[in-house]
Order: sequence, then structure tokens, then C-alpha cells
Amino acid sequence: MIPLKAIEAAPDAVKANCRVRGADVDVDAILRLNDERKTNGQELDQVRSEIKTFSKAQKGAPDEAAREHAKELRRKENELAARAREIEDDLEQRVAWLPNFLDERVPIGGEDANEVVREVGDKPSFDFTPRPHEELGELLDLIDIPRAVNASKSRFYNLKGTAVLLRWGLARMFQEHCAPQGFELVAPPVLTKDRTLFTSGYLPFSQKDNFRIQDEDLSLIGTSEQSLLGMHMDEVLTELPKLYLGDSMCFRTEAGNYGKDVKGILRVHQFYKLEQIVYCHPDEARKWHEICLENEEWLLTELGIPYQVLLMASGDMAAPGRIKYDVEAWIPSQGIYRELTSNTDMGDYQTRRGKIRFKIGKEKGFPHTISATGFSDRILIALLENGQRADGSVVIPEKLRPYMGDLEVIEPR
Repeated sequence: MIPLKAIEAAPDAVKANCRVRGADVDVDAILRLNDERKTNGQELDQVRSEIKTFSKAQKGAPDEAAREHAKELRRKENELAARAREIEDDLEQRVAWLPNFLDERVPIGGEDANEVVREVGDKPSFDFTPRPHEELGELLDLIDIPRAVNASKSRFYNLKGTAVLLRWGLARMFQEHCAPQGFELVAPPVLTKDRTLFTSGYLPFSQKDNFRIQDEDLSLIGTSEQSLLGMHMDEVLTELPKLYLGDSMCFRTEAGNYGKDVKGILRVHQFYKLEQIVYCHPDEARKWHEICLENEEWLLTELGIPYQVLLMASGDMAAPGRIKYDVEAWIPSQGIYRELTSNTDMGDYQTRRGKIRFKIGKEKGFPHTISATGFSDRILIALLENGQRADGSVVIPEKLRPYMGDLEVIEPR
């Protein structure tokens, strides 16, 4: 949430930020409403003062004129108070659509402006045509999409047998790496109310992305970030940083993405994820943003999966973000890098929306938040494709084998 004082202090900067981020928000209307809010508040205070003074001045039973004057004052008070509520509601709705200010390091533009920070690892060289992960998943009896669709609908999948063990092993591997840093494992609710989604910034910007429960103020989460922000709404934190590793299933409608990536498990309605969530002092946000990125890269390096890190451009980042890294893995069957994890510094945008403050000693303020994917099912795609052999078997990375009962190769059925 952008505070009104910041909008008043630098309206041109707010307008420029909206233009860069493609946000159609009438900043001048917000300023006019804010001026009206102040004027209306002054008039309301004046009327209430008059009511108080008039009441004290009355002695004995009031005459008709005094009663009429008192009624008129009350009428004005009610009218001004009602208008104050209308202005506050209107202001809140308009300000809620303002995107976060960008970090100065963010490149300006669309997807083409994303900057490659680094490429890591050697891409595998095959003397055969590499199979896509969905074909490997069927051949190895790891991924069953048709029966999942039969039970639910398209864009769902069953993980089977060794694939489930891979998920567990990778999640445990990542959790054990993060635990010494202070990350606490939390499995939060997968249903959250609208205010929680508003705090995270998914509402109002991405209201079509979440599956909503009919006749309930509840939606399935798109990421555990949402629940772990809702956990501290209206709270004053007395210690920072607070580090969480959110363990949950995630659910997304993929609205607007039908026809894209329909094969396999890259773009689906339900998937498993570990999410790094950080509440930190504003001065330490950049440090924790980088630590989360290091954790993401650590897992791919341990698995021997080639990847690249992108600094995302202004037009390729959601409204709550200040600065964002994506980590993309090499997908041999497609001959391109595809997104596996994302890592966003939100500044105090979310904590202001959720009224989450900190008080440490004499210092008060809003903590900054960082949300970064740790592990998701998408990593299985990269692991299968980069580890495949000509006969369709897949070699399990050496560092992962202790979490897989020392299994070295997944063989075809």
C-alpha cells in the first residue's frame, strides 16, 4: 500500500510509476478525495465542537428554537460523518490499485527487457532426441495426467510412486539447507479470507487467479505467502527477522493462460511448493532478498541442473513487487530456459496493507517482506529432462540419492 503522505509529497513520481507499470489509476482523483477528506474532517470536528458547547450552555428545559438548533447540528454531524465514510471507502479502493514503487535497479520495459544476471552449469549434450517430461513421466510411471483429468479436469495431474518420493526428498533437502539460517517450517491453511488476499496484494490485482469457495469469504491459496502474511495481520512484531518456510499445496485458476503450456505439469491448477517468507528490518531487505536467491540457486547447483537468473523488468512483475529475480532451468526437450522459482522483495507494501508493524527498542515501523520459491513441482520437470538417458531411464543426482534410499536410476516399467 502506498501511504497517502507519499502520494501527496510526490504525485508526479506516483503517476510516472503507474505509467511504467501499466496501472490505470487516477492519481489526481485520489488527491482531490484526500483534500475533501481533510476539509470534511475539519467541518465534522467543528460541528461536534458546536454540539458540545451548545449542550453545556443549555439550562433547564430547552425551548423550541433550541431543540430545532440541536436537531440541525445533529443532522449536519450525521451528514458529514456519512460522507467521511464514503470518502474513506472510495480512497481505500483507489489507493489499493496503486502498484508498489520500483527499485532503481529494475529495468524498464516488458519481457524483452528482462536482464540475464548469470548462467550457471553446462547444458547436457544428448546423442538422441530428448524426451519431454510428460513422456518420461508416463514411461516411468511417475506422472498420470489422463486419470487426474478423469477425476478432476484439465491441468491436474497425479504424481505416482517414485515421483512422490522425489517431491518429498527434494523438499526435505531444501528444508535441511534452510533450517540453520533460521527458517521455521510452517504448514498453513490453504483457505484464506479476502482480507488476507488483500494484504498479500493478490486482491484486487489478481482476483481471477484464486479459486473461490461459493458463499464463503474464503479462497484457495495460490501460494503459502498469502497465509503466512495473514498470520501476522494487525500484529506488532518485537523481533526481526522472522523467517518461514511455507509448506503447502497451491491452487491457481491460470486465468488467461488457456492454450499455453497445456502439456505436462508446467502450468497447472494444483501443485506443491515450499515458499521462503521473510519479515525483516527495512535496512536488511536487500540482504535477505539475496540470501533467498542463494538458497534457490543452491538446490539447482546440488542437482546439477543448468539454470539462469533473470532480473525482471517493470512490465513482467506483479504490482506488489519492488524488485524480482526469476530462476529458470534449462529444459532440453524445448531447448530453452523455463521459470522454476521467483523471488520478490515487496518492501513495506504488504505490511502496510495488513497493518503489520514492528517495535524493537525505541524503533517503530513496517517490516519489509520477501517471498521466494524454495522448491516446487516444476523442479521435477528439469530433473527428469536433464537426467534422462536414451532408454528413457533417469539418473538421480548424487546429492539427492541419500533422500531416495540411495536409488541411483529410475528405470522404465
